[in-house]
Amino acid sequence: MYENDIDNEPKKHESISIKMESVSLNSIRKVLTNEDIQYACDEVNYKYRRRVITPIITILHMVLSAIWPEESFAASWQVLWTSFSSRFSNDAGKSPSLGSVAKARQRLPVELWRNLFESISRQSQKYSQSFDKWKGHRLVLLDGTCISMPDKPELFDEFGIPTGFHGRCKYPLARLVTLCMANTMTVLDYALGRYDQGENPLARPLLQKLQKGDLLIADRHFAAAHFYWYYMSIGLEFLTMVNQRLKISRINRIESYSQNDFLGWLQINKIYRRTNPLLPDKIMVRFIKIHVRRNKTIWFVTSLLDEKLYPAKETAQLYNKRWRIETLFKEVKVNFSADVLRSLTPDGIKKEIASRLIAVNIVRTIMLEAAIENNIDPIRISFVHAVRAVLYFAPALACEPIWRLPQIYKAMLVEIGAHIVPQRPGRKEPRAVTRERKHYPKLRRTREQWRKAYAA
Repeated sequence: MYENDIDNEPKKHESISIKMESVSLNSIRKVLTNEDIQYACDEVNYKYRRRVITPIITILHMVLSAIWPEESFAASWQVLWTSFSSRFSNDAGKSPSLGSVAKARQRLPVELWRNLFESISRQSQKYSQSFDKWKGHRLVLLDGTCISMPDKPELFDEFGIPTGFHGRCKYPLARLVTLCMANTMTVLDYALGRYDQGENPLARPLLQKLQKGDLLIADRHFAAAHFYWYYMSIGLEFLTMVNQRLKISRINRIESYSQNDFLGWLQINKIYRRTNPLLPDKIMVRFIKIHVRRNKTIWFVTSLLDEKLYPAKETAQLYNKRWRIETLFKEVKVNFSADVLRSLTPDGIKKEIASRLIAVNIVRTIMLEAAIENNIDPIRISFVHAVRAVLYFAPALACEPIWRLPQIYKAMLVEIGAHIVPQRPGRKEPRAVTRERKHYPKLRRTREQWRKAYAA
């Protein structure tokens, strides 16, 4: 859809954009199609005119900036343009300026990115259907993390000023809460908010979008009687570790399946009942105790009350899958360079987060295709190798004859499925590094202030 469709506008813009769309990042175009992007534009009524950098090219550029190893928007654009000009040599050296590329990113509204994420997420969930169930329940993981960004005043205003033991933080932080599938690690939904917002308020709208009967697996931060009541009120089952303040010895046993497995009433604090009259005095839940190692035991709380249908050990072991969401955060923040974002505006930050989560779901969807093609567990496939395959199969899928493309795409799936991560249950590693960092002092002023003070 175009506006200001001027007849005398140079046709070369349209020609370049069409050619560039046809050869850019073709390894992901089965998942992220032109129709998906156009539909997202139509959903938010986004109208655009003919330019070299169309919304399709801009979105491919942002997705590439997530998966390309260099942490730079400029690098991903130069890779995209160089790949195009290697195919169409007459256009070599005619790349739009980096300023034009930045304006193209600014033009796309945040709502468009949100719609595109939801579209890719639905597609990922379809591929996940044969992997995501346990006894009829989808296993859903919930957790939050923090994202850093440049020290710009508008970002401090939008996301807040973190404070801690050492005082005011130098950089603004945003809080990111995500839902993902435990057995495929595709992202179902996410919420981005201020640092001073709690994870629970951010998670509440996300939980309302889940399917009834989904089994929510979360850490102690989401473990409280009034939270449990809310999960059950919207049709969700849950499994969490016991809140550290709860005294198991004070729980009255209503029915005991064994010494380490019983049903009991959990009281809801009257403070929460004052603010929400719908809350009952107490709820019935199940407590399960597991020995993890000598002199170490853990209590779990769940809404799965039937001990025959949900054996205690098998149910408690589901909690091991909760750590997969920490791996997801590593993929987003380390592999896809979202630990410290580069955008300088609040909208830019939101678009950058959306593009990275879209990129995660695209790669995970291709991994699901590979799992189905090779009849293997998708969680065992190497994510890092899948990203490499997506990058390095793209040129062949752009340049080879059309009749060979299905064969090349299948070869990519076979290659992705051939790299299996070994099973390492109970593996522990120190959170430390063997090599020291460089002994440079910390820069405690801006670079401009330093230049004024030390310029010759």
